[in-house]
Amino acid sequence: MRVLFINSRPDAEQYPGGDNIQMMKTKAALERLGLAIEIRSLQDLDDLAGFDLAHIFNIQEPGPAWTALQAVEKKGIPVVLSPIYWGIYAYWFELACKQPGIWHQLAHILGKRRVRQWYIDWQHMKASRNSDWQIQRRLLQHAGRVLPNSRSEITLLRKEFNLGADFESKSDVIPNAIDTDLYASPPAPSESFAIKYGIRDFILEVGTIYPVKNQLGLIEAVFDLSIPLVIVGKVLGAFTEYAEACRARAEERGQVIFIDQVSHDDLPGIFALAAVHVLPSWRETPGLVSLEAAAAGCRIVTTELGSTRDYFGDLAWYCYPDDIASIRNAVEMAMKAPAPADLRKQVLSQYTWQRTASATLVAYEKSLN
Repeated sequence: MRVLFINSRPDAEQYPGGDNIQMMKTKAALERLGLAIEIRSLQDLDDLAGFDLAHIFNIQEPGPAWTALQAVEKKGIPVVLSPIYWGIYAYWFELACKQPGIWHQLAHILGKRRVRQWYIDWQHMKASRNSDWQIQRRLLQHAGRVLPNSRSEITLLRKEFNLGADFESKSDVIPNAIDTDLYASPPAPSESFAIKYGIRDFILEVGTIYPVKNQLGLIEAVFDLSIPLVIVGKVLGAFTEYAEACRARAEERGQVIFIDQVSHDDLPGIFALAAVHVLPSWRETPGLVSLEAAAAGCRIVTTELGSTRDYFGDLAWYCYPDDIASIRNAVEMAMKAPAPADLRKQVLSQYTWQRTASATLVAYEKSLN
């Protein structure tokens, strides 16, 4: 079987994220099963002779994804789609609350939790008039099969895009995964990292620096805790002001180290050296770094928003990104508790790229049949 892979996010190569990792690791695992996989950019979809199937990743930027799907459909090639989607309305509400206006006033008077749900319901009501929503819905309808990363994502997509019962019948849950070879044995804490930076048992967040990952919220949440904080990640190009705000607040706090990038092979030892890994994002499905941190035996704090509970169940500590007290309490509770050994076992047994590839191949065969 010869399969075309397309990541529809135009800057995926410049700013590789979880979507790119998912695509590349799935490619490698499928190739071990004997499939021929070729990655093409949006600009290289003219000659598609010889492909049995096309697999498009990511609908967060619907325009490019739709362009890719149309190019493939014109050639008569069946399409499967990995949406890698979670709604961002809760984050929009947070932005609205920071501006003078009705949402700010209502949240102040009635409380953010109640008003947030009103805002989200209102966005759902008017979403169908939005061109991006319309394109995303068409993508989900046109794809022969849809491959979300969790059962929660299927439920969300069906509700958010007003899809019928047939959507579930053409959806297959394809779990996210990690490189188990790096974590087969519990990794040793990185002594080279400890010596270089003079710290251990620190709070860690690994992820691209931009508002959705909420590094600033984490800095505020642990501002007066006398524990070092390490933030690993590149700044997303359009968010230099946000990164500067993070650095300014970190300088006021002290004991905050920013690292642009580390080798993927070095991460296990850094996770093992940390006291807790925190991902207080505005959405995660479920966050590959959280899976990796868990496989390293690190305690994890993660967001309530997304498919995190599908993956971690009761073996993680959860927080809400706009609630500083929630983030702080989750961090403190995690640090007081022993790392849950069952979580490491669960990740290593259930969330492997081999299992992901096997489930993906089954979905491909359904599509072709």
